[in-house]
Amino acid sequence: MNELPATPRAPVTGFRYYDFLLGGMVAVLLCANLIGPAKVGVITLPLLGALSFGAGNVFFPISYICDDLITEVYGYARARRVAWTGLGALAFATVMSQFIVHVPAAPSEPFNATLQPALETVFGSTWRIATASMFAYICGDFVNSFVLAKMKVMTNGRWLW
Repeated sequence: MNELPATPRAPVTGFRYYDFLLGGMVAVLLCANLIGPAKVGVITLPLLGALSFGAGNVFFPISYICDDLITEVYGYARARRVAWTGLGALAFATVMSQFIVHVPAAPSEPFNATLQPALETVFGSTWRIATASMFAYICGDFVNSFVLAKMKVMTNGRWLW
């Protein structure tokens, strides 16, 4: 019988968790910017009293933790690539949300009378929030990765920042 030769397996590389960190960072970025602004939470602290905050602010710092891990383990070039991936995903989600808000609702569907105003309330200002967030994200994320990479070079990689 004429059998095909076994295909060689690719060697295991050092990018074992890179895709999980990339996915986690992009997911947190999208959720913090699209779902988070829809709700304002209140927390009461003993000495400070009641503090209001956007729900997305609670989870957004996780994106910086993922970014720091990527910069530390996989390097500055990979961290920049992840930042651009997150930015592209946020831009696409913003365009998609605006399309969904502005596409005419079918009058034959009875739930559209309730759904359309809710979509406009939740996603109507997405483009403004996402635009400001993209600008802040570009500045903050690239500076964060750059500083972390420089600290690693200055310490010869001796400490995990």
